[in-house]
Amino acid sequence: MRQVKGDSGASRKTCPLSILREGESAVVVRIEGGEGVRKKLADMGILPGKKIGVTHGRGHGPRVVIVDQTKVMLGRGLLFKIHVEQQAKQEGG
Repeated sequence: MRQVKGDSGASRKTCPLSILREGESAVVVRIEGGEGVRKKLADMGILPGKKIGVTHGRGHGPRVVIVDQTKVMLGRGLLFKIHVEQQAKQEGG
């Protein structure tokens, strides 16, 4: 986990998307990489501020994520470039 300062000045913990497990969701905080990586992810709808969830995948392989009701498969390399702030789990459904 890494702490970054938000717009309000409050610090928050972020992690790579690769850390999330099936069924967990988070908000994209930043994307590491060059213009090509950022454009590729933007074309898929993966941008800072967007909610993203992991729907499929375990271990060291690719994962299926959902953004704006669209499922996208991402390899491990891209999963490590997307940094997210994990959403608090809601109790009671």
